[in-house]
Amino acid sequence: MKNNLVTKLIYRTVFCTVSFFAILFITDFFSVGGHDTFTFSADLFYFYTNLSNYLCFGVMIACLRDDVKQLRAGNLTGYNRNPYLKNLKFTATVIISITFIAYGLLLGEPTTLGFWNNIANLCYHVACPVLFILDTVLFDEHKSIGWLDPVLAMVMPLIYVIVIEILGAQSGRYPYFFLDMGELGFGGLMMWIGILLTLFLVIGYLLFLYDKLVWVNGKRKLDFSETPLLGFLKKGRGFSGVSQMRKVAFGTPPFQMPRRLCSEVCIHNGS
Repeated sequence: MKNNLVTKLIYRTVFCTVSFFAILFITDFFSVGGHDTFTFSADLFYFYTNLSNYLCFGVMIACLRDDVKQLRAGNLTGYNRNPYLKNLKFTATVIISITFIAYGLLLGEPTTLGFWNNIANLCYHVACPVLFILDTVLFDEHKSIGWLDPVLAMVMPLIYVIVIEILGAQSGRYPYFFLDMGELGFGGLMMWIGILLTLFLVIGYLLFLYDKLVWVNGKRKLDFSETPLLGFLKKGRGFSGVSQMRKVAFGTPPFQMPRRLCSEVCIHNGS
């Protein structure tokens, strides 16, 4: 089922539909916030929840487009062929996981009825994160994530924190209590950033380990062979993984190397 394009097409269409409604709820299109008409506001890009939902919707549209292209080419099975999109989807999975966990543990009240009878809240805090994470677990190709991809996944959230702190220093307004330097002080802010970055790394490397699970002789095992430093380098130019670098470092004879790798080594040595 993992590589069945028809199954993925149906599932991802469902996700995009739910995600689209989540974005409409975010923009108060249905007057969830009590407004009679839609009003564009900078708050649409101020909250991490909003940005994470926009990102996942865009990434899934790109994945859906790739699935359609493969089906139109006559393929019934296959995986996403764009290594950069694979890495972006991994990053989006880590980011939306934080949306789900942070809201459930720090911001929401899942033990109350109000949490569960608010359809907008369920859409962008629960349904979209869970569906997106399941898509990654169920349908993404294994052995496509690099050693440093979980670290790279923290770049966008760090940029978000920096921008929020700059804006907050000017306006005194922060979207979340754990980013409010005015209330927490510099030390308190650094503590929360450290906690959140640790959570990012834990989630990222858990997904990394899941990516390395493969079936061998009817059993699941972890396979780290040919793992690149960054996933998008796996099929790119240059050395694709640690094993190739090790071969060159320890002097593998040229006739045992792949032709392209041998050429690159020869050029580097001035041959």
